[in-house]
Amino acid sequence: MRLTVAVLLGLTVALAGSAPLHAQASADPAPVAQVVTAQGRYRIALVAAPHPIPLSKYFTLKLAVYDTRTPTRPLTDVKLDVSAGMTHGAGHEFMHGMESSTVVEQSNDRFVVRGMMFHMAGSWILRVRVHQGAVSDTADLTLQCCGE
Repeated sequence: MRLTVAVLLGLTVALAGSAPLHAQASADPAPVAQVVTAQGRYRIALVAAPHPIPLSKYFTLKLAVYDTRTPTRPLTDVKLDVSAGMTHGAGHEFMHGMESSTVVEQSNDRFVVRGMMFHMAGSWILRVRVHQGAVSDTADLTLQCCGE
């Protein structure tokens, strides 16, 4: 019994010692959606979103922001404001927004948007405002609620 425990313990230590100290960086998956901001400064990639987006339940989105001049390197020196609303055919001004507020947190080169909740089925506009120093630019992404 003691020999078995010693052998198992030795194998566990040996295997743990052979594991890499840091995980290999995997290639980024293709974005769910992407858009260039109105002034053409930034490309915003929706990296992760639930599919389908749930109705009347909180969900989280992940975004990445790129300078259009260096499109493969995500920016980390920007701040984001994220909101969403439905237009109901009234142009690009929101007829009504979400009944919740978003919180945007930066995690390395990604932005995690919490507090998203769509309370009606249909097309929603996700409005992302990028702030980099004194420069700001905005982009809209259309998201469908509830698998439509």
